[in-house]
Amino acid sequence: MKKLTPIIIVVMTAALVLSACGGGAAPAPSGGAKPAPTEAPKQQQPSTSKATEPPAPPPTNTPASGTDNKTDAINLTDVTSGLESLNSYETQFTMTFEGKDDTGQPISSTMSFSEEYVKNPAAKRTSINGFGAMLGSAAGVTGTTGSDANVMQTIEVGGKQYFQMGTMCTQSTSTDAPQASSQFNPSDLIGGLRGAQLIGNETMNGVPTSHYKSDVTGMDALGYVNSQGEFWVAQPGDFVVKYLFEATGKDRFLGNATNDGTIKWVYEVKQVNQPIDIQAPKDCSGAAEDIPLMVDAADQSALGGTTMYSSPSKFADVAAFYDKEMPAKGWQAKADGGMSADNLSMKSYTKDSRTVQVMITADGDKTSVIITEETK
Repeated sequence: MKKLTPIIIVVMTAALVLSACGGGAAPAPSGGAKPAPTEAPKQQQPSTSKATEPPAPPPTNTPASGTDNKTDAINLTDVTSGLESLNSYETQFTMTFEGKDDTGQPISSTMSFSEEYVKNPAAKRTSINGFGAMLGSAAGVTGTTGSDANVMQTIEVGGKQYFQMGTMCTQSTSTDAPQASSQFNPSDLIGGLRGAQLIGNETMNGVPTSHYKSDVTGMDALGYVNSQGEFWVAQPGDFVVKYLFEATGKDRFLGNATNDGTIKWVYEVKQVNQPIDIQAPKDCSGAAEDIPLMVDAADQSALGGTTMYSSPSKFADVAAFYDKEMPAKGWQAKADGGMSADNLSMKSYTKDSRTVQVMITADGDKTSVIITEETK
């Protein structure tokens, strides 16, 4: 079964991409941050002294902080480029807006996207916090973070994919291993990084980096003024460790485009090649251990106390399996809790304070099973 990408993430991402099409820094022709080549040393003039003077050293490409800096040829079209080379990482992209609405009342919006990834064994957790801001929450409280109802996350681990939104949790089987690629890419908003000014070398989030001031004049097309941009590129590695953008203008992405204020976007890579623990969420594992599944069960998914799957086995064989295996697991069939018809079987079973209903239907060349458990 193909992995199920939550549709709301796709819709939100598409909205951001379409909004960003009007501007952003122009993409450069290739990925990876590459400083301009070092200038060749000037030819030495003949010395009037009898002793031969040593040639002058070539100029460095990393000027000391506080000196006149030069513009380097940065070719970086994808802010997340290079992450696939890491054993593990955490990324976070936070968008904030502080300003006033069209009535002059103060307003604050925050939305953040985070991703944790481990290469071996492959596991990934992607979260969106504060998506109420994107959906236009009430003025002054948009994007409130921290509440269950305002957080979505997808977890890929152990051959399964889990999706959580608030107290809702679904589970499905996945045949594809998690990949080091972001469901939400800041490049959709930021565009390419180009024509940056090299400031110097420094360590950022535990990673040696080259620090640049970014050319963000292209963001004027989105109505942002007084724009400032900085980014830090890993050396070696050529992946962006941090990107910072700040400007004043309209709140185009978090709520209402009539709001004026300060926009700030921060993208960071943390915990590079550090241990990260990614586990399946609790209470989202599907059918309990004492509820049998066909050995050839496929396309498994779960939502709350309901588990669904399909089987290539014949309808009669699946029905016979549950007639035998449910009592073997300690379940008692309810005399008045079922029905049977052509290509349809519904039976209820009880154990202690629990009730399980098993519905089996013929579905073309396969058989579908829906198991629902309730606890009194």
